[in-house]
Amino acid sequence: MKPRSCLAETLSIAILLGLASCEKKTEHAEAPPPPEVLVTDVVKADVPIVRQWVGTLNGSDNADIRARVTGYLQKRNYQEGSFVKEGDVLFEIDPRPFEAALAQAKSDLAQTQAIQLATQAQFERNQELFNKKVISVQEYENTRQLNEANVAKVGAAEAALQTAQLNLDFTKIIAPFDGIAGISQAQIGDLVGPSGSTATLTTESQVDPIRLYFPISEADYREHSNLLREAMNKPDSEREAAIEMLFPDGTVYPQKGKFSFINRQVDPTTGTILIAVNFPNPDRTLRPGQFAVARAAIQNVPGALLVPERALIDLQGNYQLGVVGADKKADIRAVKIGPRYNRQVVITEGLKEGDKVIVEGMQKVRPGMVLTTKPYEEAKADTANSESQPAEQKPPTS
Repeated sequence: MKPRSCLAETLSIAILLGLASCEKKTEHAEAPPPPEVLVTDVVKADVPIVRQWVGTLNGSDNADIRARVTGYLQKRNYQEGSFVKEGDVLFEIDPRPFEAALAQAKSDLAQTQAIQLATQAQFERNQELFNKKVISVQEYENTRQLNEANVAKVGAAEAALQTAQLNLDFTKIIAPFDGIAGISQAQIGDLVGPSGSTATLTTESQVDPIRLYFPISEADYREHSNLLREAMNKPDSEREAAIEMLFPDGTVYPQKGKFSFINRQVDPTTGTILIAVNFPNPDRTLRPGQFAVARAAIQNVPGALLVPERALIDLQGNYQLGVVGADKKADIRAVKIGPRYNRQVVITEGLKEGDKVIVEGMQKVRPGMVLTTKPYEEAKADTANSESQPAEQKPPTS
């Protein structure tokens, strides 16, 4: 045999032996461990069904403050946007013309009263003479009718005096209730009156309590009409403060509100009906015009099955959950969901109490795959503990 031929045979044998050795090592290599997922048990609990509606705040009472007599505005006695009390004088109209009218009315009344007293005395004398048949019936009737006319004139003069007094009183424009008085719509020296562009001098709103108005759909109204009727039939003192108010940034107002009333009709243009809820506002921080959300528990679902929202897989309105069986194998189940509550969702079909659902790690899972499980709550606690630990400070490098 030639030397080159022997070398080639030797190399071939070595390569074959090496390949065989590699195959044996591959056969004995360990399989990768099952992927780890975080799971939680399906729990059963009573769940309140909570609904939210967007609304607008307004005063529980609102009034346009208007001039009731015509005259020149002389004073504004309140600070715009400030709190005023019932009976506070907000504006004053120049009273002098009305004082003069009142004096004239008093004089007119005194004059008509004097005339009436004279005709009354004449009538009484004529009555005696008539009874003695000294004067004719015509003369008696004339004095009687004249006296009655003068009595009527006294009544008219008294009414004119009352009107003059009222007009003078109306020169002081007062707050009808405790509330916030807005921007003045008239300036000192303006001619104001019951009509025209300066008829409304300002607007006042009662803000404690403040009222949240929000529309609900006609379908919602029909569904919950029994609850609304029950609330309406209770006196205000017995109505439960059970409605929460949320602001656009998500914060919750610290005091709950009481149902106030339902509007008399459904709005035909929107198909909604207006609901009003009163909220305490003792520090008057809430103002009309603010947007807010009303939140209320409208019913209770007993024994609902709950899973974390983050475990839910949403496939364009069809929902699935990853479930780990007793054999540690993965299963993908189609489920039907109900209302959401406190970052959990009610499962109405597809699960039973005690099932273990996958909360995290679903991207590594295939149906039938064997899994390693770790309780989600335990992993969450570990993460919170690690985040609360202070960072280790390394010594400075020289």
